[in-house]
Amino acid sequence: MTVSKFDRVRPRTGAVESPAVSTPDAEGKRALFSSTDSGSPLGAIQIDCSRCGQVTALTATSALRTAFPALHLAVAVGWAGREVVLGLLRRRHGSWMRCPACGHLSWVRVTVRL
Repeated sequence: MTVSKFDRVRPRTGAVESPAVSTPDAEGKRALFSSTDSGSPLGAIQIDCSRCGQVTALTATSALRTAFPALHLAVAVGWAGREVVLGLLRRRHGSWMRCPACGHLSWVRVTVRL
């Protein structure tokens, strides 16, 4: 076998070196794709579905699009880790609307973060 500098595939020389193994990032991908309850931004509307159990944080404009038509009997207002339920019936899931996570009509808890 002759080797010239115009060959597309060059023969291997020695052992292949593996890249340096570093310690995995403590937060890594999990930090990018995970959500936390305290991570909802100021002024966000948080919707907690009783049917699928998903918690969705929405902006005010997207929450207005999903919140009507609906039946809202109670809305929670929260700030600094505390929540106050306002409305006719003080129940945990006080709004009947379409859940943005699963798309089904169900009782949801609407919380406005201040």
